Amino acid sequence: MIAKKVIIGLALASSLGLAGCRTLAPVENVSDAPFGITASQRSMALSDYEKAIIRAGSNRGWVFKRIAPGQLEASVNVRGKHSAVVDIYYNTKTYSIRYKGSENLKYDPATNTIHPNYNQWIHLLEQEINTEIQKL
Repeated sequence: MIAKKVIIGLALASSLGLAGCRTLAPVENVSDAPFGITASQRSMALSDYEKAIIRAGSNRGWVFKRIAPGQLEASVNVRGKHSAVVDIYYNTKTYSIRYKGSENLKYDPATNTIHPNYNQWIHLLEQEINTEIQKL
């Protein structure tokens, strides 16, 4: 009787533990996404796009470092436990977001997979950038 309870308990604990695990997903990058037409319809300098990208990411907790004209490095730290770093390349027409590194997101370079939350963070960053550009 006790052995049966132990087996049931272990099975329950094991299934609950597996429920917390998520399948890894392919790393999603943003490649040459168009900025679209800005609200003002005026031509803007590269620095205007840089400022808009920084404002957009800052809304979501991203921290930026300027690497070169047309290139930013952005990092985000979530709950002091998970972090990601991306390179953002941009010109006056398009932008790209490329995975650079991460901690505690189970990144596997052999399969180019990562915890799916990373992809959600990138999608949210992309949405914020598009929203911020439309405000210009």
